[in-house]
Amino acid sequence: MTNIKQSYAYIVTSVLRKNIILLLAKGSLRQSEIASKLKQKQPNISKVLVDLQKSNLVECLTPGKKAWKLYDLTDFGKELVNEFFKK
Repeated sequence: MTNIKQSYAYIVTSVLRKNIILLLAKGSLRQSEIASKLKQKQPNISKVLVDLQKSNLVECLTPGKKAWKLYDLTDFGKELVNEFFKK
């Protein structure tokens, strides 16, 4: 999914995906921090993060770690946020 309009549609069809993207637009966070801020369970956040990584919107900055992984938006994810969410 590399078309920015398709990616936007993918994001806004899920409140959780949208909230994660908007949180990461403010800076890198660990999965547990995202879960805490959004009042969600970590397994839910983990699943969405995997999906967002597959969509090239989010990247893990510490892929070699098994715990305390740090996530951030990819350049494409930042472009999407700037295009559709920064007004």
